[in-house]
Amino acid sequence: MFDKLREGAEQVISEVDKGGQIQSAISGLRQRMAEADRRRKINTVKGQIQDLQAKEAQAINSLSAQVLALFEAGTLTQPELVSLCRGVNDIREQIEAREAELAKLEPAPAPVPEPQPGARCPNCSAPVVPGAAFCQTCGTRLAPQQPPAPVLYCVHCGAQLRPGAKFCPKCGQTVPAGEAGQ
Repeated sequence: MFDKLREGAEQVISEVDKGGQIQSAISGLRQRMAEADRRRKINTVKGQIQDLQAKEAQAINSLSAQVLALFEAGTLTQPELVSLCRGVNDIREQIEAREAELAKLEPAPAPVPEPQPGARCPNCSAPVVPGAAFCQTCGTRLAPQQPPAPVLYCVHCGAQLRPGAKFCPKCGQTVPAGEAGQ
């Protein structure tokens, strides 16, 4: 029945389309649909490959974590794997050394000022942080406040000091009067 219906439709189309324009358009549509279907299938397979590669990476990470756990527990007996685990430990030690070096080089982060109970915006009465030039709630310009105290750093290790400190809280060195770096 479907074949007879299709034949009838093709006969009607061929009688109406004496110049071949409709047939050409239909053929072009079929080609574009086939190409779109091929691209969709390609993208589906590529997505499946990416999912499988992610699962593979996760499985490899789990495997390496298990091998490292066996090494750290002292129960790993394969010399090749023990050697690789020692290499991982060496890298971890290097990371720790660089992190310690970085901690010495970076000053301690400045604390974020908290709104003081009495400091409020004159326009909307929202609490404002000390030293703010504008209200964070309504944008009103605030009256200038006292400049903040200078931030002091230890000349030995670079740690932040409180005003008047005599000893560094990080390295314990004596802070010479007036010689704390700003």
